[in-house]
Parts: sequence; structure tokens; C-alpha cells
Amino acid sequence: MAGLLELERLCNVLPDQIELGVNELTKRTVQIMADDAIDHTPVDTTEHASNWQVAVNHRPAFGLPAIYEGERGSTAPQSRQAAKAHCARALADKLPGEMVDLANLAPAIEDLNNGTSKQEPAGMVQRAIRKGELYASTAKLELPK
Repeated sequence: MAGLLELERLCNVLPDQIELGVNELTKRTVQIMADDAIDHTPVDTTEHASNWQVAVNHRPAFGLPAIYEGERGSTAPQSRQAAKAHCARALADKLPGEMVDLANLAPAIEDLNNGTSKQEPAGMVQRAIRKGELYASTAKLELPK
């Protein structure tokens, strides 16, 4: 009889655990994509690297200034680290079932993605997406205890 009671308990608990596990996997996947995009966005003033934004249940509404203004990439490490932290904070409170949007509303992000900078080849957005897909396709779903 204990076997049937345990099976009943699992049938009641497992859907919620799966939902929570998928939510955590989603958050990790988006953070990996954001980190890669931030790391591979060409920088001068850091405006474009600073503009990678995560929003939950809505699209980002406006572009952002450089987190740490500089010239010729002088503040790139600080701005990149801060941009990653902003994305992580936005993801921290994401609940199961909520939509996530990763976007960059800086003025020339499309041009940079098309390879107009000598710092990075074209396709930084596609690269970040591939990184996220690879992670999600190989990650193990961890269920809460």
C-alpha cells in the first residue's frame, strides 16, 4: 500500500516540481545568452553592451545609456559586468509561466550585429542564441527537493 500512496503523492507534487525546474532552466538559458551577447558586443562608449536588457512579461521600452561611460572601450569590463548583473536581477524573480524577453534597443545594434565593427565578426546575436540552444538541449532538468 505504501507504494500506491507514494505514487499518488508524486502525481500530486511532480507537475509543480517540473514547472519550477523548467523555470530555473529557462532563467539559466537566458542568462547564458545575455552573457554571451554582452561579451561579444563591440564597445567604444559601452552603450551597446550596456543595452542588453531582460524583461519579464513585457518588452523593454527604451534604450539605456552606457552604464559606465568611457572611450575606446576603457570601461568595457565594468559595464559588461554591470549589464550581466542587471539581467540576473531581472531574471531572479521570474515565476513559472512568465515570458522573458532579451533585447537590445541601442541605436546601432543591428549594424554591429551585421559586422560593421572590426572588434567582432557579424552574428553576435545568432551566436548568443546558439549558445542558449546548446545549453538548453544538453542541460539536465533539476527538480526541487
